Amino acid sequence: MLAEKRAEHIAFLLAQDGTDVAFVEHEGVLYYARCSQGKKHLPSSAVVKLLQGLFEQFVDHSFFILRQRIHTTAELTEMCRGMVKVTAKRVTASVIPRDHQLPGPEKIFEVAAGADILPISQHLSAENQRPLSEVRQWVAELKPNSELAFLQAVAKLARKVPRGKVLHDHDRDIAAVLVDKNGDVLSYGLNSNSKNKTLHAEVNLLQRFYREQQRGIPAGAVLYSTHKPCKMCAGMIYQSAEDPHALKVYYSVQENGGLSRQTVLDRLNLNEQRSSGKP
Repeated sequence: MLAEKRAEHIAFLLAQDGTDVAFVEHEGVLYYARCSQGKKHLPSSAVVKLLQGLFEQFVDHSFFILRQRIHTTAELTEMCRGMVKVTAKRVTASVIPRDHQLPGPEKIFEVAAGADILPISQHLSAENQRPLSEVRQWVAELKPNSELAFLQAVAKLARKVPRGKVLHDHDRDIAAVLVDKNGDVLSYGLNSNSKNKTLHAEVNLLQRFYREQQRGIPAGAVLYSTHKPCKMCAGMIYQSAEDPHALKVYYSVQENGGLSRQTVLDRLNLNEQRSSGKP
């Protein structure tokens, strides 16, 4: 009960009209982030900003901070549940701000400034920051004309992820491409999560698309990925789609770990494996 009251009191201290807030306490420091309410198809939230901001600013210490319970005034979306599942431990949602006349935190730190900002990570690889026109032309030159051909193009794109002898110190060679109903590239992303655990290929693709277009994934679009989207990426894909049921996701490599099973895309039959032996 005391923990619940403390969470409500912190929410009261941080409350601001028109925004949701997410926060976590560790060793006397309160870390928090805000996100504007009512932003449709935004590939972010107060919880997402908190997690991404902690990895961004506290690379070595974020593991310890995120062993603590996260609290948020917002309801949990599939995206938020997935991101907590993949990168943190536990979360309590829909915290109601109440003044319980309790002492405030010793220190308060905002990890992601601005409720409406979708920042570019300092850990985003150079491969993720190429002009879209360059990747669009590169894919067009491969002349993909089927789901399998697009997946083969994405597999070639994944080879641009630098690898090294100590594999856990490098990003996995995973890539994703979003195309419209005519097959034109709308966005792309490569995995760059060796330091910021949230920066999966699909997350990079979706957040880039929103930054550049300020809209959700259009109906009829197709997302191709080398690997099956995990719960975090599946949730963000679902959140970002203007019409989730008019979206299709194809992938080549099946991921069998618990973080990739029974995703929202699985439950709604929105993603499907296509391998080299299955055109």
